Amino acid sequence: MRAWARAAPLVALLAWACAVNPATGRRQLVLFGEDREIAMGREADRAFAAQLGEVDAPELTAYVRDLGLRLAAVSERPDLPWSVRVLDDPTVNAFALPGGFLFVTRGLLASLDSEAELAGVLGHEIGHVTARHSAERLSRQQLQSLGLGLGMVLSTDLRRVGDLVSTGLALVDLRFSRGDELEADHLGARYMARAGY
Repeated sequence: MRAWARAAPLVALLAWACAVNPATGRRQLVLFGEDREIAMGREADRAFAAQLGEVDAPELTAYVRDLGLRLAAVSERPDLPWSVRVLDDPTVNAFALPGGFLFVTRGLLASLDSEAELAGVLGHEIGHVTARHSAERLSRQQLQSLGLGLGMVLSTDLRRVGDLVSTGLALVDLRFSRGDELEADHLGARYMARAGY
């Protein structure tokens, strides 16, 4: 009975943290709220923009931003402080930060043949945000670290292999990446359809 009494607060915390995501319809373990998600994204947004630099093309930037905002407006999280930046980087890439901060590179834009292709990329990145993939991954990593730390305190055997276990947990976490990408593709297609593509 004592073990259950000690575990009850953790079980209650996990049950509270597992809410249904309206974009995906599935239960998710997220240990922090939208405010923290936005704050983390905003901080990283400034760092990326400062480090990589943005293109000096106001019309292009406005076009990409407006398209991204149009797609975000039809998502399940339209009230996020959405931001879309075009980075001055020749690499073909796009990514999203928690809280609604999106980036595309000039290299990506140069590789596209149509507005619909750009909408597909932006919709996909918006899908990562609405599905809260980053928040979910960070929460999972926090729980794994907590569990490993507690285990190492309680077990001398685990202390000896702690680094190996930590590496194994990180590799297991990578396994979900493909599922996240497919989910973002599905959500991106949904937002494109809602926006008329």
